[in-house]
Amino acid sequence: MNPFATVSTASRVIPFWVCESGRRWSDAAKRFVGPFQHDADADSSGQGMGSGQPTFHVQRLDAAKIRALISGQSDLVIFWELSAENTSAVALHVAQIGASRPDVMQWAAIDDVCRHQSDRLALRIRELGVSAVLHQPQELALLARLVRRRFSAAPSI
Repeated sequence: MNPFATVSTASRVIPFWVCESGRRWSDAAKRFVGPFQHDADADSSGQGMGSGQPTFHVQRLDAAKIRALISGQSDLVIFWELSAENTSAVALHVAQIGASRPDVMQWAAIDDVCRHQSDRLALRIRELGVSAVLHQPQELALLARLVRRRFSAAPSI
């Protein structure tokens, strides 16, 4: 064994796609999951200090682009913004992806909906394949550890 051989600490890059009308959720994802994450387990560059920690690449994409690119991805997180105007369309995308790609982690953010409707919508969207429902961008801080833990546990095959 060569004592001067370098050990590669390159991490996997996992896409974190955000489908939203503005930039609110993608900016929050970059802050809590992506390159600007605030976490005690990350160094100043935003990378996890443990070897093999995945790096998340946060991108804002529309639903058509997500549907076109999903087949080429092995590890993936999709974050959908739900509003009163797009609920039916997003529900259809979530259900189709959930049926065809149950390995894809899907999250949803419910915006611009009254609290009573929001609770009912959260239950319905979970039935279709969403694993987490958020109401405020700050909630991403809590779920960031979950997504990092999930993709750190099993290497991509």
